Amino acid sequence: MRHVSGPGALPRRGPRRPGAPRAPRCSRVWHAGHVTAELCIVVIHYRVPRVLAECLARLQRFVPDAEIVLVDTAPDDDVLAEVHAAHPGIQLVRATNHSLAHAVNIGIKRSRAPFVAFMNADVYVEPSTFDELLAVLASEPQAGIVGPLALTPRGRPQDQGPDYLFHYLRLPRAPGRSVEVPWLAGCLQLVRREVLAHCGGLDPSLRFYNEDIEFCVRARRAGFRSRLVATPVLHLGGSSTPAAAAFMVEGRRGGMQLSRRYYPPWVRRLHRAFLIAEGWLGATFAGDDTMRERYRLQLAMAWQGRFDESPFGATLQDLRPTT
Repeated sequence: MRHVSGPGALPRRGPRRPGAPRAPRCSRVWHAGHVTAELCIVVIHYRVPRVLAECLARLQRFVPDAEIVLVDTAPDDDVLAEVHAAHPGIQLVRATNHSLAHAVNIGIKRSRAPFVAFMNADVYVEPSTFDELLAVLASEPQAGIVGPLALTPRGRPQDQGPDYLFHYLRLPRAPGRSVEVPWLAGCLQLVRREVLAHCGGLDPSLRFYNEDIEFCVRARRAGFRSRLVATPVLHLGGSSTPAAAAFMVEGRRGGMQLSRRYYPPWVRRLHRAFLIAEGWLGATFAGDDTMRERYRLQLAMAWQGRFDESPFGATLQDLRPTT
């Protein structure tokens, strides 16, 4: 398993050796309504101050005992002053807009609680969200990461791809209102401290997309399972996501990195062939300039095998000259 490095990475242990003991489990029993004092919530914000205000108001109202760390990746003095005036107990942290993983890791380093949640500012929680998530961690000792049912503004489950539909269909009938899943959306994940101590934080080399999947896969290989919980939250989604071609290319690059790290050679070859074919077809037949540029960049990346090179520089506003 690859060592996570780069800006904001957390120290971690090496991979579990065959025959070595599993990662430790939390043995304490928690009671709804009291455990939130043992919770730290890291909120990642990027230029959506009105959405942020509602997000923080809900957190302060529904989990008043939780520690809250706000990591702002495009700090604005006026916005931060308003946050401090409305919520003086919140920790305010300035960060560069390197990646979601980088921001999350900075927030995690500020926390000491046995349970750590990280979430986007465009997620609106409900009164029982964290009690229900924590209850599943208490009842499922193998679970290390839990996440809510993220709904779109239209009230539909967030699109996670066709293979995730199976998990959505199982959820309403699941005992204990949760199902085991291979990974959870990064819009809101709640993690045991043991997972972070054993596996480290999110991987900042995955600059945009895929960091949530990689974290869950890495945790699973260390013995910690992920569970989707039937407690709904509203995820506005895309409220601060640009439409530039580089972001879409970075998503494809990150997906290929997962194949390279965790899957056998034949899967990697098939994945690369798919990216080449998709890139050629899109560069030839896409209907608008942005999409043709996206596919052209994807084709060049896949054909040359440049999967270790992100299209971004020091921040997500900086594009490398080759793009």
